[in-house]
Amino acid sequence: MADKQKQIVVLDGGTGIALMDMGHTFITGQPLWSAAVVYTHPQDLIKLHEQFYVAGADVAVTATYQASVEGYKTKFDLSDAEALRLIQRGVELAKTARDQAEEKTGRHGYVAASVGPYGATLCDMSEYHGRYADTMTREELRQWHLPRLKALVESQPDLLAIETIPVVKEAEAILDNLQDFPGTKAWVTFQCKDGSNTAHGESIKDAVAAVVNYDGVVAVGVNCVHPDFVTSLLQNMAELSLSVPLIVEPNGGMFDHDGRPTPKEKLSEHVEEWVKAGATWIGGCCYVNPPDIADMRAALARLPGVTLLQKESRLF
Repeated sequence: MADKQKQIVVLDGGTGIALMDMGHTFITGQPLWSAAVVYTHPQDLIKLHEQFYVAGADVAVTATYQASVEGYKTKFDLSDAEALRLIQRGVELAKTARDQAEEKTGRHGYVAASVGPYGATLCDMSEYHGRYADTMTREELRQWHLPRLKALVESQPDLLAIETIPVVKEAEAILDNLQDFPGTKAWVTFQCKDGSNTAHGESIKDAVAAVVNYDGVVAVGVNCVHPDFVTSLLQNMAELSLSVPLIVEPNGGMFDHDGRPTPKEKLSEHVEEWVKAGATWIGGCCYVNPPDIADMRAALARLPGVTLLQKESRLF
C-alpha cells in the first residue's frame, strides 16, 4: 500500500518588510510599525495580502501584530471604540484580499488574525528577549491582551495567529483569554534564540508542551527564527509526538538573534529538510516576500509524498 500523502499548508511571509519594499518607511522604535498602515494606507495592505495569496499562500496573517488600543489612540487621536474598530479593520482588509485572490486562483484562502506579544507593541525589539515578562504577572499579561483579542475574535477570522511569543508565561496568558471564546481556533508560535530555546530561555519542547493542550490550539511551532535553527527546533518538538501540525515560519536569514547581519537565505532550498523533520504548515516571516512564498510552494509541490491544500481541503 502506498504511503499516505502528507498535506502541507503554505503560510504567507512578513508584512512589514514587504510593505517597505512597496515604498513604506518604518523606523525602529516607531509606534505601531506596519499596523499603522491599516489606518493610513489600507489599499496597500489589501494589495500585499492578495500578492501573498496569489503567490501560493493558503493563509495570510493580518497586520495587527503590533496593533494595540493605546497605540492607535495615541498615534491617531482615536477613542477606545475607534481603536478597537481599527483592529478589526485589519482582519476585514485581509478578508477582502482573500476574496479577490480566490477569483484569480480558484483556491480557497484563510485569514489568521495576528496576536503579537506585548513586547511587539513597545517597538523596541522586546519580543526578541521577553524580559518584560519578568516584571509582569500572568494576570497582568492576560488583562492587557484581552481587549485586542476580543476585538479580533469578533471580527471572525478563520483563526488567530498567536505569534512571535518569546516567553511561555505570555502564551499561557493569551490562551487563558482564548478559553472565554469557545470555538475559536488558534495557532501558537514562539520566537527562539537558538535551536533549542525560546527567546526568553525556556526549552522549546517545554514551551510547546505548555500550550498544545489548550482548547482551541490547532497548530504549534516557531516563527521569526533564523533558518539555521529550524531543523533542530523541529527535532525537539517532534519528541513530543504531537497530534497537531508543526508550524515553521523562519525569517529570511538577514539577521541573527542578536541583530547581526547575515546573508539572505533561499528558504525554498530548505523546505524538503523541514518537511522530513515534521513541519506541515510552512511559511516565512521578516524578509520573506511573495516571490519567496511562490518559490517555496513550487518546491513543496515537487516533493514526493506531499500534497498541497486544495480548494476542497480544510485546515481543521
